[in-house]
Amino acid sequence: MGTNGTGQFREDELVSRKVKVGSEWQTRIFPVVGGRLRIIHEVNSRLSIATEIVRLESDFAVVKATLESEKGKFCGTGSASAQRDARLADSLVELAETRAIARSLRFGGIGCEYTSAEEVSHVSPESEQNANKEPASVFPEGDGNGKAETKASNDATENQTRGNGTTPQRFGNGRATQAQVRALFALSKRANYHDDDIAQMLAPFQVTRFDDLPREAASKLIGSLQTEAAA
Repeated sequence: MGTNGTGQFREDELVSRKVKVGSEWQTRIFPVVGGRLRIIHEVNSRLSIATEIVRLESDFAVVKATLESEKGKFCGTGSASAQRDARLADSLVELAETRAIARSLRFGGIGCEYTSAEEVSHVSPESEQNANKEPASVFPEGDGNGKAETKASNDATENQTRGNGTTPQRFGNGRATQAQVRALFALSKRANYHDDDIAQMLAPFQVTRFDDLPREAASKLIGSLQTEAAA
């Protein structure tokens, strides 16, 4: 599979997906974002990629990626939703960021004629999946940031406690999602909040960690921090 004269994808950088064409499901080949990244690093001595959260809700995220290479500046936007990407509902920000980066790389000339695997990973019908096989992650390496995602088992949750001695259910119904927690960390860091500032912000909710916030409270804090960042 060519990349418009800038190199070639390796076999391990290609995945097959089922896509619906008309009334039939057909197998198509798509490159992963890691392949695009490898190629652009090989052909550019000057390169930078920056991302920013454009929109974040409890079940929806939009991220913009800006690529600057020797060819110029290219922007791409990626989105993810709990409805569309149910299997990665706790990683919507990372998934949206991965898609945004893939699109900016594509616009920058790296396999520009091919949609990325990360953008179509949800289209395979469940009947095509092996029932005894765990579906492959859409991230080529961990969560796209070099770290592998791990999920808590049904029989175990983190045993960190709040000040009142109760054990928070981190993944329980009504708690802040992992996408919200990551957004709160990112936004508070952007606002140069220190530990004391964060503690003061969380005090009205009687929690000491973003993870223990109710989902609605996390959404309100995200909105507040986004408004502050835009001011």
